[in-house]
Amino acid sequence: MIDRRNVLTGAALLGGASLFPRSARAAQATASAAPQPGSREEKVARRAAESRQRLDFVGGRFSGPAWDWLVEKGGAADFFLLGEEHGIAENSRLAAQLFPALVRRGYSKAAVEISPPMAREIDSVLARGGLEALRALFRDRSSNVSFFGMREEAEWLAAAREALPEGRPFLWGLDYEVGADRHLMRLLRARPKPMAAQAALARLEDASASAWGKYDQTGDPSFIYTFSGDPALVRAVRAAWPKPDPRSAWILDTLERTLEINRLWVDKRSWESNALRSANLRSNFLRYWRAEKGSKPRVFLKFGASHMMRGRNSTEVFDLGALVPELAEMEGKKAFSLLVLPGAGTEVAAFDVRKWRYSPQPADRSAYMKGLKSIVSQAYPDAFTLFDSTALRPLLGYSPVPSDTELTRMVHGFDAILVMSGSTASTNL
Repeated sequence: MIDRRNVLTGAALLGGASLFPRSARAAQATASAAPQPGSREEKVARRAAESRQRLDFVGGRFSGPAWDWLVEKGGAADFFLLGEEHGIAENSRLAAQLFPALVRRGYSKAAVEISPPMAREIDSVLARGGLEALRALFRDRSSNVSFFGMREEAEWLAAAREALPEGRPFLWGLDYEVGADRHLMRLLRARPKPMAAQAALARLEDASASAWGKYDQTGDPSFIYTFSGDPALVRAVRAAWPKPDPRSAWILDTLERTLEINRLWVDKRSWESNALRSANLRSNFLRYWRAEKGSKPRVFLKFGASHMMRGRNSTEVFDLGALVPELAEMEGKKAFSLLVLPGAGTEVAAFDVRKWRYSPQPADRSAYMKGLKSIVSQAYPDAFTLFDSTALRPLLGYSPVPSDTELTRMVHGFDAILVMSGSTASTNL
């Protein structure tokens, strides 16, 4: 849906500030700079070339040494964290093949970058009618969720649902909600509640409908209700509804937290917004985790790369990528993390907020690519290339001689890096 790093309009709401301190042009310039002879970056390039593996993609299926390695690493772990540059068609197809392979190794849950109540809705829709039922849900734009308006993303969710036993929920939504607030309000309307809560909810729905109506007329993203709405209206519903059922309570939590996160963003308090969003992601994960009784599930997570990064991430906060591996350690389990990049000269799908559709844009604008020239330059030209980051880490340990910050962050933040040279942009569902 709205990727704050890749918005194709000049709208002040989303285009005026970046989560990353350097511009796309600066990132591209960095990516094109060759490592200096004798530098640690040059040593990283040589080690990357020595440790690379081919990931073949022929006839719509992945194979080769890198495929076998990924399945083995994922099968030996209890959490598989896939951090991506959004909008790569082949990455979604990788997830559609990889998750079922990991189901055979004991995985049973998939966590994605949408809200918990909409994950429940999508899980139910997929169970009833698969991909076509999901397509029907999304024909109503008031039910659209982030990213799964891309065809390949929707297809991987359908493949994941098919890989698991019927009637057993599998989808965990961990994020806030950008596009489906009206759908969530309709769900609240159908729940039993006090009269005062009905009146407060009607005021909330009216505000949302008015804002979205202005967006439809103008295409101005500043009217999108999840960015322009007042969280006090949600608090008024909560105050008038002291004991909501658990499902309604989580919807109210989602709506209130969404408006709080985005109010900070609109007020140009981007770090506070990102910190609150990451806290919401972690809280939702733990809410699902603690609700599991008996043996804990093995979980596949697919999010934007910054959310999956170990340590302090690209927005300078601690996110799921910090929480999940530490939780694994405490539980006597293992986590494995993979960074997926599109490769030089390719395109990715980015959300055009004025048209509410995805359009291709050059992948070289990717903020995740900056500083990674020494690795990306060693990718095979005729196949996708997997690099084992653990083989590179000894070269980027402590040293009084500084190295590229982003290179160090990515190598230590992910266990492996996959470069999809020749990949294509995702398409609209």
